[in-house]
Amino acid sequence: MDTFVLNLIAWLQTFSAETLSLLTFFICAISILALLRGFGDLGLCVYNALAIVIANIQVLRLADFNFAPEPLALGTIVFSTTFLVSDILTEHYGTAAARKSLWLSFIAQILVTIWMVITLGHPAITYHEFDSDLSATFAANDQALLQVFTPSLRILLASLLAYMISQLCDIWLFQKIRTLSHGRFIWLRQNLSTALSGLLDNFSFGLIAWIILSPTPISLSLFASSFVFASYLLRAAVNVAGTPIMYLSYQFLPKTYLPSSKPWVTSRI
Repeated sequence: MDTFVLNLIAWLQTFSAETLSLLTFFICAISILALLRGFGDLGLCVYNALAIVIANIQVLRLADFNFAPEPLALGTIVFSTTFLVSDILTEHYGTAAARKSLWLSFIAQILVTIWMVITLGHPAITYHEFDSDLSATFAANDQALLQVFTPSLRILLASLLAYMISQLCDIWLFQKIRTLSHGRFIWLRQNLSTALSGLLDNFSFGLIAWIILSPTPISLSLFASSFVFASYLLRAAVNVAGTPIMYLSYQFLPKTYLPSSKPWVTSRI
């Protein structure tokens, strides 16, 4: 029983990164629709807060993708779905609800960082009272926690700033396109707002983390090829795949759903 998860991980490692990315997106899509159905805007706020925290842990692991010349950090799939969730919130509950979700996600990441830094700040013990196997396990756990949860302030700051800037842009663009199109063309506002804000997120994060704040700034060519456009291909795929989820969100609204303050007559084209 104790080895079940390890065996599952070993089995999953027999699949390609692309296959596991599809599985990740499928789980994300089901979770988004289920949380919307069960809890409305509150459920989507919870999803975004969890997704931000998890995505920032996933980026510590790299994977080989056939379309990329270099290994890419994971986390892109889960992180990209937060933009889809912001669009769903804006569509059904208005910009105020989407911004509330953004701030809750921002606060969640900061709180997790603070809590884990305090946890790691507890004085280490030698575990001499345990047997050798248990002592080795606890010592390995300490090192793993230090490796995963010791933040790089440069990366953390760049991530939070880029996330806030790009998400605010996404919410504003989505609502602006919705207004200009008189509530028509859901696919247009969802894809265009997410595509532009996703590019802004990649660009601003890379610029802040690897050029502005980096003690050894990378070249602009490496910045553009590896840190902007390579991972953006994966984000673009998530963006397109998210369009059916946006349309399905109308069917998964909770029975107690109250529309946003501006009643649109939406043409679901």
